[in-house]
Amino acid sequence: MRKTAAAAVVLVTTLLLGLAAGSGSAATIGITNATPLTTQQGNLTFFGGGFSATCAVQLRKRLRTGLIPVLASLTRLGRVEAGQLGAACPAAFLDLPLQLGGLPPIGPTPTSWDVSFLGSDPITGELLFGILDFQIKFNNGCLYRGTLLGRLSRDGRVLRFLGQPPLPLIAGGPECPPQIGVQGVLNDNPPIIYTLLII
Repeated sequence: MRKTAAAAVVLVTTLLLGLAAGSGSAATIGITNATPLTTQQGNLTFFGGGFSATCAVQLRKRLRTGLIPVLASLTRLGRVEAGQLGAACPAAFLDLPLQLGGLPPIGPTPTSWDVSFLGSDPITGELLFGILDFQIKFNNGCLYRGTLLGRLSRDGRVLRFLGQPPLPLIAGGPECPPQIGVQGVLNDNPPIIYTLLII
């Protein structure tokens, strides 16, 4: 059984390599991942229009494993299945259970809280990703939703969010900034053991 699975991975990889070779340009054609589940902890700062709040964050992600062909501009890597902000944070995530095994993430779209591959950095080898339909609501009623962009370090241990592009305001009063940036660092436990297949 293991030999059959290994042969299938080799076959798909070979086909992807041939497809990319025919395109004439460098591209990430696949990702292999050996980490099915990871917990990410750290701090994120939400800022905009004179407002700023730094919050302790914990996210739990369930990831696809094995060979993941990159055949579209957004390739699904997994999903945020649970998450919470520290008690001192004046905000809460929407449509996200606090613990794994709770109600599955629900949202306005089927891809809410999906983690998708966007590209790779040719210099650092880092994986570029987006959390789709990231949703956060502050205690004053300001609701922000959008794609949160980040970078995963080559060793799979560190996620960095650089604040761009900002998340747009979806609902709230005139006191709400029209958009907020999100920046900070989260650490993966266990690390996400991945390899990019680049041609």
